[in-house]
Amino acid sequence: MTSACGVCAIHENERLGELVAWESDRWILRHHAAPAPLAGWFLLDTKRHVASAADFDAHEEAEFAHVLGAAMRAIRSAVDVPRVYVILFGEGAQHVHAHLIPRDPSQSGTAAWEIADWYRAVDSGKRTAAPSHEIARAVQRVREEMRTAVKI
Repeated sequence: MTSACGVCAIHENERLGELVAWESDRWILRHHAAPAPLAGWFLLDTKRHVASAADFDAHEEAEFAHVLGAAMRAIRSAVDVPRVYVILFGEGAQHVHAHLIPRDPSQSGTAAWEIADWYRAVDSGKRTAAPSHEIARAVQRVREEMRTAVKI
């Protein structure tokens, strides 16, 4: 961990616990903190400070697809959506954190790259963030799904 890294700082925050749906020695699956753009918008982070998936160690590389797939299935089931988007840039914080975004086709303004506009609108206060009770429910449901989904 490095104190200059935003993701490392999030991992050190004692309030993170209420947003964590699952964790292992190498991974944390956490809900997006407030203001959350959508209930069910999770992030899969490496615990180790690493800037790119290209720099994963052998264990991280072997586990990544399994953990990512399990998390996507858990989110899809928990928030009842047909698909989950994955976005991994590594620019805002150079620490691997994949955004796992539930895609509900009945919710206009969230398809494909429109989701970036949605995110910015929530972040700037132009759009209402996801209600905390919906976030808590999504975390609990994903937590239940992940209990048996990952074998590492």
